[in-house]
Amino acid sequence: MASDKRARDLEAAPARGAPDAWARPSLMDWARALRLHQWVKNSLIFVPAVLGGASHSPSAWIHGLLGFFGLGLVASATYVINDLCDLADDRAHWAKRHRPFASGRIPIAAGVAVSGVGLVLGLGLAWMAQGLAALGVVGAYLGLTLSYSLAMKRTPILDVAILATLFTLRLALGVVCAQVVWSAWLLVFSMFLFSSLSFAKRLTEILRLKAQGGDRLPGRGYEAADAPFVQAMGVSLSAAAVLVMVMYLIEEAFGTGLYRTPQLLWTLPLLLALWLGRIWLLCGRGVLDDDPVIFALRDRASLALGGLVALSVLAAALL
Repeated sequence: MASDKRARDLEAAPARGAPDAWARPSLMDWARALRLHQWVKNSLIFVPAVLGGASHSPSAWIHGLLGFFGLGLVASATYVINDLCDLADDRAHWAKRHRPFASGRIPIAAGVAVSGVGLVLGLGLAWMAQGLAALGVVGAYLGLTLSYSLAMKRTPILDVAILATLFTLRLALGVVCAQVVWSAWLLVFSMFLFSSLSFAKRLTEILRLKAQGGDRLPGRGYEAADAPFVQAMGVSLSAAAVLVMVMYLIEEAFGTGLYRTPQLLWTLPLLLALWLGRIWLLCGRGVLDDDPVIFALRDRASLALGGLVALSVLAAALL
């Protein structure tokens, strides 16, 4: 009888959000709560140094690394804050209910403490990277993320624009850290690309909602009937991203003098179109991961296309 009661308590603990009384959070639980795998997105910080001709500068890489870890800590802290604010909605979500805080594997108090430490350390590293300029970009990221977590994620379309802006702020931090010239084409390309991917994320959630017979996404402003609109917006923005990349090559990349054979860069729009086409094909089939960026890191075809992009850039620079 005692063992039966203990089993029932174990099952009930996640449902009411209390931590498991017989287990402590594991390192894997904390890695999931802090979303350490999402730090790969911060590699965008190094893109401006490469495209801006500062890849040979040790200072650019050192400051970039400080920005990378500073933004990573701040982002992890905001992920925790978002989860704590979203407990009720996450417990109603088909996948998010298994997250460490929603399931009760990590105490709420521990999340509050860790998020506070992460914010202090992250902002400190941002200051060390490039003073007020870097601190301002990371501060903007923090403010926008908190606004998204507390309210704006429930507003359709605006939520996607904010997610795209958060990606673009990573590029902005890279510009500040590497001290290179701002590229309007690069920033616009980033907004279109990551808006498209954010719509893919939303469509994936909507299609799974429909498959389960639901009508409205928990904690979001989207309904099952929005699927055609979301898909149309995402595909349109992917086409716009390819077009802006073409304009970036014509207006900036070819004239920088960084490439010996810039004509080889024409493979990039084609490769991008192929990858985005694959993303939206799989998204329409309902087999895409919730996060297209993380999906790309696990997908062999995506990794192969990414490798071809890297080879094209190297060939253009060296041949």
